[in-house]
Amino acid sequence: MTRGIVALGVLFAMSVAWAQTPDQGGNGDSRRPDPSELRQERRERAQQAREERRERVQEAREERREQNRERMERFRERFRGDGVHLRIFKDYALAEGETANEPVVVIGGSARIDGRVDDDVVVVGGGLHLGPKAIVEGNAVSVLGEITLDPGAAVHGSIDQTVAPWRSITFGTDWGGDSWWQGLAFWGSIFRLSLTLAVAVVLTLAMPGWIGTISGRSAGASILTGLAVEVLFVPGLLVLMVALIVSIVGIPLLAAIPLLLAGFALIWVAGFTGVAVRLGRTLRGRSAMAQPSVVDFLIGYAIIIGVTVIAQTAAYGLGWLSLATWPMRSAGLLVEYVAWTIGLGAAVLSLFSNRQVVPPPIPV
Repeated sequence: MTRGIVALGVLFAMSVAWAQTPDQGGNGDSRRPDPSELRQERRERAQQAREERRERVQEAREERREQNRERMERFRERFRGDGVHLRIFKDYALAEGETANEPVVVIGGSARIDGRVDDDVVVVGGGLHLGPKAIVEGNAVSVLGEITLDPGAAVHGSIDQTVAPWRSITFGTDWGGDSWWQGLAFWGSIFRLSLTLAVAVVLTLAMPGWIGTISGRSAGASILTGLAVEVLFVPGLLVLMVALIVSIVGIPLLAAIPLLLAGFALIWVAGFTGVAVRLGRTLRGRSAMAQPSVVDFLIGYAIIIGVTVIAQTAAYGLGWLSLATWPMRSAGLLVEYVAWTIGLGAAVLSLFSNRQVVPPPIPV
């Protein structure tokens, strides 16, 4: 009797379990997520993550643009008329009776002072002439030029002048001999290198973001792009001019060709500046993300043109076709050509491709 009762209880318990099992299975199936809903949810999360990343990238770009704008404003404020009288490749004159309360800086030109300057007068690459009634409260400085003082001129600070070492070099009287070619090559190189130096320094100060982008480009892709641009630029320019002439309507646009050439030259110099900045920055051990500086450029520039300057100077003493000078001149030109070609390609790539901005890390 007892065994029957126990067996009946076991059967009852098992029947209850069997009765609940389908319900539990059904409830489990109802709680199981739908695969399509999971995929949709994953897509929504991925889309949201992309939107957040795009917003962070945009914020980083806007922040960098704002920094560049502020830097440009500081640069403009520094060289405005209320901060300094700056002349680049242009002469400066202060008439008698006039007063300049700010420093006077002339690069690539000469300065004549007949009035009063309450600060320093600095001339680079030109002469400084002080008239009989000129008064300079600060220092009078001339780099690669001479300072001329008329009787009565007063300089209350120091007078410093650095005369160019090549001023004693002359072309000679034999215009049909080697001296003419030596003089032409020497002074042509000096003018080209000085002009490049001045424009590159201004670009480094005024457009550090662009120069930094150029300096960060790959050398391999840049040199291939530079070679392609060098080969195709002249034919492309000729095709453009012919097309404008044939169209009749485009003939007035031929007047913009010099502006196109000037823009191309500016891009080329910017590329060369980026290469010099990258070289100088590497030698100084600075990070590739560091802001370009004039010091970086000057170091790289000196290395790139060093062989050319030494060779051109040596040619005066040893001769134009000396076995000791023409290999050096050829090596210097090769080094410059590689730098200019890489720079041209990097500058073109920087104009036609978007720079990748590293977004800030996702907060955890």
